[in-house]
Amino acid sequence: MEENEKVRTGEEEEGASKRDFLKMLGAGLGIAGMGSLIGNPAMAQTEKGGKYVIVVTHGGDDPNRAIFGLLMAQTVADKGWGKVHVWMTLGGADLANKKRVEIIDSPIYKNFGTAAQIMKKIKDKGGWFGCCPPCAEYFGSTGSDKINYVELAGGDWLMKNIQDAWVVWI
Repeated sequence: MEENEKVRTGEEEEGASKRDFLKMLGAGLGIAGMGSLIGNPAMAQTEKGGKYVIVVTHGGDDPNRAIFGLLMAQTVADKGWGKVHVWMTLGGADLANKKRVEIIDSPIYKNFGTAAQIMKKIKDKGGWFGCCPPCAEYFGSTGSDKINYVELAGGDWLMKNIQDAWVVWI
């Protein structure tokens, strides 16, 4: 390889190239991911009765992601696959605000209703909703502005409940 090509590609003769580093990183993450799947007790559950934690990190800032996360939770509830827990954090705390949740809808998933309508369906099927307390405060989802069935639940709740659950983070 000529000197010009080394400068242009960022590769050096000694040590690993960026490409080699990324390949090793990808392989390591792949192995770690497979290990976590194999070692996850939730993976062994094939019958109804599993536990699902859907972490929603978007609200009105990205309604497509917010609605998509809620639709995944609704699917679990509708199919009766197990207990559904929706935990809202970061921008997802916007969904806990009863004034804003009514107007959050997705141009992609418009036929499924607003976030409020989907959340009610999940709740009516026994779903649980929690929200990160600092995020709820930041997004004005506290006091009389908070949806009454949404509980304030911090990161300790999340860490305790994901250890034996199927987890979707969106």
